[in-house]
Amino acid sequence: MRISSLALAVLAGFLGGAVGSHMTVYAQAPGVDMVDSRNFVLLDSSGHKRGEWTLDPSGQPVLRLFDAQGGVVWQAGKAGAQLIHQP
Repeated sequence: MRISSLALAVLAGFLGGAVGSHMTVYAQAPGVDMVDSRNFVLLDSSGHKRGEWTLDPSGQPVLRLFDAQGGVVWQAGKAGAQLIHQP
């Protein structure tokens, strides 16, 4: 439990920094208070999806990380965090 909490905290910090660095431009635009989206997708340099922050079919937030082949390797949501696939 401790390792998954630590992993979630590290991941949240990483994603917050990655998303925040791109959102700074929007925050500086006059009159813009918020950026709305149904999901955020993290792409690698080849354009492959490596992470996503979205809503599941029931409307609950979920965070997923993908391997280079597109398989889910880690996810966190209402049920907690879980390592799906270990390389």
